[in-house]
Amino acid sequence: MATEGWSVLTQRINTLRKPLTSISTRFRSLSPTTQTVVENVVIWTIAALAVWWVARGLTLGKFVASFKHANLPLFLTANLTSFFIWWLGETYLFARLFSLFHKPCSFREVLAPSAAQYFLQVVNILVAAAALVLFLNRRKGVSWTAASWTLLFQGFIDAILLATGFVAAGVLRPQSPIHRFLPYACAALLFFIAVAWWWGHGRPRRRAWQWLYDWPGLHAFRAAGWHEYLELGLIRLAIFLPQGFLFYLEMRAFRADVPLDATLALTPGLLLAAGEPITPSGLGPLQAVMVDGLMRFAPRARLLTAGLAISIMHILCRLPLGVGAAGTFVRRVLTSEGQPTQAQPSTGSQASALAHQ
Repeated sequence: MATEGWSVLTQRINTLRKPLTSISTRFRSLSPTTQTVVENVVIWTIAALAVWWVARGLTLGKFVASFKHANLPLFLTANLTSFFIWWLGETYLFARLFSLFHKPCSFREVLAPSAAQYFLQVVNILVAAAALVLFLNRRKGVSWTAASWTLLFQGFIDAILLATGFVAAGVLRPQSPIHRFLPYACAALLFFIAVAWWWGHGRPRRRAWQWLYDWPGLHAFRAAGWHEYLELGLIRLAIFLPQGFLFYLEMRAFRADVPLDATLALTPGLLLAAGEPITPSGLGPLQAVMVDGLMRFAPRARLLTAGLAISIMHILCRLPLGVGAAGTFVRRVLTSEGQPTQAQPSTGSQASALAHQ
């Protein structure tokens, strides 16, 4: 019986593999410009479908009324504060991350590639991550692989903090929607702690695991100790903590009178949705979490309007960064101070490779 089931599953997978392979082959045969257009169409379509799903049943008049009665000065103040905390805070975070595991980097030195990354998240979110990787490779002589895994190490720390936030919110506020994810958050947190302990324990004795530990690209995971985890975690925490209060003010600006404690309890979910790598500024997932998690406190139209305004304003704030950041970043990258530690492809092919991994 199990053999028959496995056979049927294998046949279905093989049936899907051919058209997917054909689509992938045709996509790779397109010019880079056409690929970028196709990627953006797919990304924005996903965002639009997610927003449509959350907005179903609501009339345009309710959105207009929400905007008409909004406190725009309060919203703009809170939203701009949130954006600059994210951008400048992450710029400092990346400067410390690169300094700890590679070569010294100042805040000013990382400002241009950080701004380029934020701008590219609007233009082509799949290529945005390449900005900091290229900076490390061309300016600091860090290999392509090591630079990519260093950024992923910071993502690992972010995951630990978010899992901790989910656990804390689920325990301290059982009536929050976050509570139903408590078992999964606990399991994820224990897993992340186990992974961090494994890396910090030193080189494993078993040869089967030594190849992973010794892989040159994983330098950040291998070199990190409690001090690095604590420093980078506290910087990220300083970025995360104000966001719950700013979400609260942004919703209040649209007359969505959600209690502060309920907003703070849902903040880990909002941060996870806002930081997902599929759509720009969490457009779609952020609104879904906000409406689903808080609609018992405020009308759906007001919550959705506030959520859309948050994402759209963050997108608009990223656009001016491309005016000066793009040229500055290109000049700094192309005039590298360090040499790559191994043979690297050209800048354009590196960005394309990262985008299509």
